[in-house]
Amino acid sequence: MSENSPVVAVAHFVLKEKHKEKGAEFEKAYAKYKEAVAAKDGLLRTVLLRGIEEPGTFVILTWWRDADAHRTVVGDWQFFTAVSSRFVYLATITSVHGPVLAGERAADGLGGPGVPSADAAVALTVCTLREGADRRAFEGSFLGHLSYVEGHEGFLGHQLVHSHRETGAYVDIGWWDGPQSCLPVLRSPRTAADTEALAAHARVEGGLYRAVVDSARSEVAV
Repeated sequence: MSENSPVVAVAHFVLKEKHKEKGAEFEKAYAKYKEAVAAKDGLLRTVLLRGIEEPGTFVILTWWRDADAHRTVVGDWQFFTAVSSRFVYLATITSVHGPVLAGERAADGLGGPGVPSADAAVALTVCTLREGADRRAFEGSFLGHLSYVEGHEGFLGHQLVHSHRETGAYVDIGWWDGPQSCLPVLRSPRTAADTEALAAHARVEGGLYRAVVDSARSEVAV
């Protein structure tokens, strides 16, 4: 992928113990973030996700035209102090950003044909390569699993993101029409077998989320 390829910033948050009841406050902080990034050159889309089974977890996905557009914003100290510092106060954070490796037809972040409805679910899979693991072997194995997932009704599309910050880190963003479609696949014997095979290459973690706010839609999930 070139420096001019679209990138996705993936920021994962867990509310701190003393703020674990402040999910609504976190969502208000995101509204301020969304308004601020909307004015930035190169923004394509931003989405706030909240954990379905773990409502104290949030993920902010932000799609940018290219790496330079992303760097201009994250390197702006005034932007951090005015907008992003509230996230750090409320929650612990891990983040990753990088180019889209698969699902290029949805490089603007739409995740498939059209914009997912307010009922959409997002399955995030985080993979961290083990020491000495072959990157190409991992990518081939992971995309093989996705060929199984893509055949199911309710699957809308995905993007596999390879971190620029940590070369062994990947995040797959999978869009579904709702948890009712996604959960049977996540719990299937085939997924269990594929996950075991992937474990030879990487540590694999996952979570299921709903889209609370999506700038590609005018409505807000309730």
